[in-house]
Amino acid sequence: MPARTTEVNPPAGEGFVVIATLLPVRSWFAVIPFLRMSSRISGQLAKSDVVRFGVKTDLLHKRFWTISVWSDKAAARRFVGADPHATAVKKFADWAGPGAAFAEWSSEDGSVDWDLAKEKMKTPSFYYKG
Repeated sequence: MPARTTEVNPPAGEGFVVIATLLPVRSWFAVIPFLRMSSRISGQLAKSDVVRFGVKTDLLHKRFWTISVWSDKAAARRFVGADPHATAVKKFADWAGPGAAFAEWSSEDGSVDWDLAKEKMKTPSFYYKG
């Protein structure tokens, strides 16, 4: 499955907050609106305080993964509370299929590590049962 990582802001200091999401989309009818919103959120990320972010897609199975690396929790909260991400959160229950989850952890190097994200998803910070 394709993966893409984007560097946005040079890391400042040591210690990072990493947030990973797994987003299985509930139906094919929701995929196009979800992808449109995802594109808007990528634009928001490019203008945010994120250090770097990554995206993986499995379109055939309607599954999407993200990782974002932040200098601190406050920067992540500002992003989550601002549009278009705030609007996406409101639509989450309409789009998300069973198994949607996110995990948050601390990292010394702030890398985008898909294997670690997969491991962290075994005990997520939030799990959507749908």
